[in-house]
Amino acid sequence: MALKDYLIFHPARATVWDLLCLVFSSKSLAEYDHIVETNNPELLPPMCISTRLFLLSFILFSITSSSTCKVGNKFLNWLEYFLNKLHFNGGFIRLVWNTITGSSRSPDQHAAYYQSVQSFASGHIEYRKNLIAPVLINRLDLSHQVSSLMELAALASSLAYENRSRIEDIVNNHFNMDFVEFFRCLNVFVGGYTTKAFICCSKEEDAELIVVAFRSTDGLGDWRCNYNFSFITLGDMGKVHLGFMTALGLQDKHDTEKGFPKEYNGDKSLAYYSIKKVLNDLVKKHKNAKILVTGHSLGGALAVLFTSLLVMHEEQEILDRISWVMTFGQPRVGDATFGNKMVSVLGDKYTRMVYRHDIAPRFPFEIPDVIHFKHSGTFISNSNRFHGKKVKEVANKNYFNIWNIVVKFWGAIEDFFLAIWEWEGFISILARFIWIMLPGVAFHNTKNYVNATRKAKIDHYIIK
Repeated sequence: MALKDYLIFHPARATVWDLLCLVFSSKSLAEYDHIVETNNPELLPPMCISTRLFLLSFILFSITSSSTCKVGNKFLNWLEYFLNKLHFNGGFIRLVWNTITGSSRSPDQHAAYYQSVQSFASGHIEYRKNLIAPVLINRLDLSHQVSSLMELAALASSLAYENRSRIEDIVNNHFNMDFVEFFRCLNVFVGGYTTKAFICCSKEEDAELIVVAFRSTDGLGDWRCNYNFSFITLGDMGKVHLGFMTALGLQDKHDTEKGFPKEYNGDKSLAYYSIKKVLNDLVKKHKNAKILVTGHSLGGALAVLFTSLLVMHEEQEILDRISWVMTFGQPRVGDATFGNKMVSVLGDKYTRMVYRHDIAPRFPFEIPDVIHFKHSGTFISNSNRFHGKKVKEVANKNYFNIWNIVVKFWGAIEDFFLAIWEWEGFISILARFIWIMLPGVAFHNTKNYVNATRKAKIDHYIIK
């Protein structure tokens, strides 16, 4: 197998005839060479019916989302502004009255009180103080109760959805930590500055802990990135998801050595290089600090791939300080070779949590004979809000299993009533009610993961 294999799908090039052939023809993938780009014909085998149907759904989704992306993003921006205006004016009735009397107030989108759509959908989250203690820096014990360190990771992953001012305010005044930097970087795949992350430290001087938190999906364009099946080879580390790599700043979609040179002197803000530069400065400043890299959903994928690029470039000074890579609802990012390499480097330091039937960890789908993305690392599966266990693989790995339909819908209904019982907030409860029809999305809520780290007991799991 070639060292630099790549397989890139171009769904926008598909014709109506191609779609019909995927359903009714047994053509091999090689015969769709205008849709598929590769340097290795062996990656284009004959396709069984399930493979053709998976590719058909991918192409249809890509075409549809591409045409609706701008409209969808504008709607999400409007919804976010409307929800903030509603909250800023004291609710719907007060907003109507203020509008009638000409006294309605408009929120500042850059202010610390301005919340993301994800924040409203998740409901109120209490940011507890003093989550860090010296004993937690040296040992993470999950044998009885999930530790405060994992709770901090879940909170940071949730907070990454917010604007710079809100992140800085919560880090400094609620976490009692030191805010360092906010990043807004170019995602080559979507052609916009949508890759976001932040860094904070346990304290300004002599910090024991440095936290790097990546933001997840920012608009519909990133969902197109999530659902893409294209891959590229990361040296001898195996195959990795092309779309996720572009979010970190990949500059050549065919070759990671050219796409991610060790040094970058360009004028564009690329996530991998911007974050690495700040970390290099921090590990020199804080001689004893350990590093936690975290993220939710796409943010979790970026957390793992960011670490893998450090491995590729032998950034040993930073790697030696990374003690935990914790992700929540993370999609698959690479093949088995990649997973084995990351486990050999990180061992039990790499931990994933999946809440019930969250759909994101089932992406990208495992497609027979074509796509072989696999999960790796230590995996904690939460069967419900209050119980988790270490398992080898996510159940119902491609999600669309008719035998699990009742279980998934019942789980979403159960979470809906629990949200009412705990009163997560009207918007959050309404969102949970709407997403009952798509329970995989309902389980993806960041509040679920925060609750899991605070309340769930983990069976037989200790990180030393």
